[in-house]
Amino acid sequence: MDYYFFVMTVICIWIMVSLATNMVIGYAGLFSMGHVTYMAVGAYTSAVLNILYGVNYMVTIPIAILATAVFAFLTYLPLMRLAAFPFGLATLGMNVVIVDLIHIAAPRVPGSEGLFGMKTPEFMASGPWRFVFVAVLTVLCVALVRHVLNSPFGRTLRAIRDKPEAAEAAGKDPRWYRTVIWTLSGAVAGLAGALYATTLFYIDPTVFVVAFSFNVLVYIGVGGLASILGSVLGPLLLITFSESLRFAGLPSDISGPVQQIVYGALLIVLMMFRRRGLVGNYEFKD
Repeated sequence: MDYYFFVMTVICIWIMVSLATNMVIGYAGLFSMGHVTYMAVGAYTSAVLNILYGVNYMVTIPIAILATAVFAFLTYLPLMRLAAFPFGLATLGMNVVIVDLIHIAAPRVPGSEGLFGMKTPEFMASGPWRFVFVAVLTVLCVALVRHVLNSPFGRTLRAIRDKPEAAEAAGKDPRWYRTVIWTLSGAVAGLAGALYATTLFYIDPTVFVVAFSFNVLVYIGVGGLASILGSVLGPLLLITFSESLRFAGLPSDISGPVQQIVYGALLIVLMMFRRRGLVGNYEFKD
């Protein structure tokens, strides 16, 4: 039974990351290919503070959110002048650089490549209660993001995405709006990372490689661009599918390639026939 609660907890965490990524891709028109970078920052901030410095885990969560938001803001500043394609490549490169920096310089528990031994509140030792805690935070994130995107700020952001010149002519600064939404998306991804660190119990650089950023793109591509519901449906459907392969009786060296083949086929079909995803409200223009 704990396995099912673990899977549901992981789904909630990737919903947060998908939501954070969709905020900048679907609503701001910024093609991020490396948002798992911010998840890594949140995870390592929480884990280092808790394991190496004895900070209460519940205290590390807001610290990880704030630290990741600041990091997202600082990393966006040099990227903001890039065009769409170079911007996407730069975010991809950022993911590679952060993973390598973690591998080289991040603190680790002696005798391992990563960190383990997080001290969490007693209720989080139970799979069901850990899931409830993460699910509540996921719902709060969805509600917060929905409020922001349905506010005048969100409507202006969509106007900037579609007609940046018109929005700028109306006195709206695209750089300011995009900086704010990028920083907020980094904070949400940082929260997801802090929760992921305690869900996995052990983290190392391999948890945050570029492949996971591509998975997030698949989640929101399948679920739908500029759609909060799409950010929920993508991880829910695809992670459930990938976990169901465990019960299909396939050898482990086959189930992985099967998953990747299905993911690739889904992307091809969606990009050919429904580029906005299942419930998306936006698609990139040719």
